[in-house]
Amino acid sequence: MLPVILLMAWAPTSMAAEPSVAAPVVPHIREPHVTELRPNDPAADRWYIKAASLPVYTTATAHEPMYNEPGLWAGDVAKTRYAQYQWPKGRVLVWANPGKGAEDGWDVSYWLEDGKPATEPFDANTDLVLPDFGKLTYYVKLTDGRKYQRSAFRHLTVGSHACVIGHFSVHGNIWIKAGGSTRFSDSAVGDGNTFWRNDNLSGGWDKRGTQLVDHFFFRKLPTASTEFIGIHWSDDNWQVESGTMIVGPDSEIGMGNRTPPVIRKGATLAMMDGAYFTHRTNMDWGDDLTVEGTLQGGLPERPLTRDARLGIGWKSKGVFIDSPKGGNRVSSVGDIGLRLTKDGLIKAYISPMSNAHLIMNCSHIDPDFREMDIQARAHGTTGDVLVPKLNTLPRVIDMVLDGNVEWTGILLDDIARHGIKIASKPDLSGTAPAFGPNNQGKPSELFTN
Repeated sequence: MLPVILLMAWAPTSMAAEPSVAAPVVPHIREPHVTELRPNDPAADRWYIKAASLPVYTTATAHEPMYNEPGLWAGDVAKTRYAQYQWPKGRVLVWANPGKGAEDGWDVSYWLEDGKPATEPFDANTDLVLPDFGKLTYYVKLTDGRKYQRSAFRHLTVGSHACVIGHFSVHGNIWIKAGGSTRFSDSAVGDGNTFWRNDNLSGGWDKRGTQLVDHFFFRKLPTASTEFIGIHWSDDNWQVESGTMIVGPDSEIGMGNRTPPVIRKGATLAMMDGAYFTHRTNMDWGDDLTVEGTLQGGLPERPLTRDARLGIGWKSKGVFIDSPKGGNRVSSVGDIGLRLTKDGLIKAYISPMSNAHLIMNCSHIDPDFREMDIQARAHGTTGDVLVPKLNTLPRVIDMVLDGNVEWTGILLDDIARHGIKIASKPDLSGTAPAFGPNNQGKPSELFTN
């Protein structure tokens, strides 16, 4: 059977934006090219990559982070919630044989406590340390995958050439040192203000940063937070269910295209200077991001001084494809890039005298996250004759905004004509929102009731 392509209703082809004088075009940061995110390229100038060369680096741990050491943390570390949080002293278990892994790493016999063999296994209040090892990577499995046994611990330090494997409920900090790695860290929980830091731009089986798990759950208590530093991604999605999830300075969160992500009511996702939170694919059977809680740029105590960016997937609305490879696509006209529900809020905290913005634009292809932006739900498109057809569709985004948007500090780009459905259009006589150069029409043409 020959492939069938039906092109139905679609927005007009892209045209240059014609912004009004009162709503000036503001150039937006471009998406980094894959070659700029490799250890030997200029983008490796990120502070958390350079920190690995400091003499004190090997001594610092997730439970003793040494926030006062110059260069080991970002310049505003004293203002962060995680640096201000005071942890009670807890048990610290250190892997007894660096370089030698184990399939049953939860067994107490593998650990030292105060330099002596541990007598009690770790629990949710225990800090774990896997020391550096200068040769081949050693693998420590902390959960039994056959029983889907979830481990719980407080702080975790993963040294160079160490890899921790298992499904984890993390109550404290995670620090993955340069050359270290984790697999299947699936939930952040607890009542503290914590950090999850990954000092690897790329590495081994996961092409960019570190892959946490298929489905990641953020379940902190309402007053608690976790700041993600470095590059983290999931195969499927991130569910921000409670507490405040923070994407740290110059850090990235990437998601796959198999399950719709949600910021639940009462939860907050905040993006700091240079941060990037993105749905990197066209998920054509569900909304790319639903905001029932709060999506914001910056924090009240740390307003933006540089741009942060929310990447939203483009849509293939009105296209039905019967692929000879089996990757059928039935795109729904109701499929939306960003959906803000009636109780949701989008806002940005901007530093005075700063031209920073929370940018909301299209997330284009980036193979580093192991997904194509035109991938079908159950089948890859490699070699598919229909890929060139899909590549002709415009990379524009749309939104349904039923909640509250505070437009000051928001920049919109790559928006489809009539792509933003909203009950009350913003006042375009001022400077908010701002508009990028790649929208499909004048600012007034982007909104519809």
